[in-house]
Amino acid sequence: MTSMGPTWNRSTPLLAPRKISRVSCNRPRKRDALSYWLQAGVDGFQVRDIENLMDAPLFLAQWQNITKSFSEDRLLIAGTGSSNHSQILNLLELTKDLLLTSSYLSVSDFTGKHTELLVTQYLNATDNGWCSWSLSQAGLLASFVPAHLLQLYQLLLFTLPGTPVFSYGDEIGLKAAALPGQPMKAPIMLWDESSSLNTSGFVSPNMTVKGQSEDPGSLLSLFRRLSDHRSKERSLLHGDFHVLSSGPDLFSYIRQWDQNERFLVVLNFGDMGQPARLGASSLPSSLPSSVELLLSTQPGRKEGTSFELEHLKLEPHEGLLLRFPYVA
Repeated sequence: MTSMGPTWNRSTPLLAPRKISRVSCNRPRKRDALSYWLQAGVDGFQVRDIENLMDAPLFLAQWQNITKSFSEDRLLIAGTGSSNHSQILNLLELTKDLLLTSSYLSVSDFTGKHTELLVTQYLNATDNGWCSWSLSQAGLLASFVPAHLLQLYQLLLFTLPGTPVFSYGDEIGLKAAALPGQPMKAPIMLWDESSSLNTSGFVSPNMTVKGQSEDPGSLLSLFRRLSDHRSKERSLLHGDFHVLSSGPDLFSYIRQWDQNERFLVVLNFGDMGQPARLGASSLPSSLPSSVELLLSTQPGRKEGTSFELEHLKLEPHEGLLLRFPYVA
């Protein structure tokens, strides 16, 4: 029998991709600066290092009022470099309904069970609050996650309850580049091979937006597919979250909402292929005997393929997004 973990319900919609301007809390800005950038067309602001901001609740409330008074569609995100669970919970109390990006998940040892522990611990502590997920308030995903796990983490962040927050360039696995004359590394979007003129080294076509757009197995292609599914499927947007017991080094869970289609996510963080070991479930609606493949993080799996859960096996570092219908 497959045991069921904690259940969470979320009813807030996913925020659409935004153009976010980053603001450091170490240098307070005037009200007219926020208004200037809003008038210039930014969709919102990410205020970093709020743990270092004196009177954080006051300033965040003021800045949120400015942002929302301009338009309800504008967004204010708070950010912290802390990965400490207790500190992050305290900051969540300050930020109220603001999204909070943090380094919480970056302390993972990149195993299925530890990642499951971090996620469930966070969701339990925040109760029914709306969560946001990232690896850092400022850094790129590829700076924290090994290259062979980047697609696995894309699948994880897009299918957890709450809002995934990605940095500019995460969709292609971009790393910050050291530029001549610049005091620090900065992300330079690699649109095509000509981007090498703006970087300090050779740019391979498979590292660029153009090259990855032409490759159905690329990181960018997976990012686009996941974003598309997330925006369309109510179970992925609003659904309850059920953790399942599974095989060694796996993290498995179900997203389901009302009478909509259900989704099963199985993530193998291990270096070896292994069976999912998912069977009958104690969920309100039991797992079916077979599921349909929506996508895999690795090539070779055909979308629409039917799998018997009893015999489901994952390749090393593979993540699967599977679906099955609601049955009354």
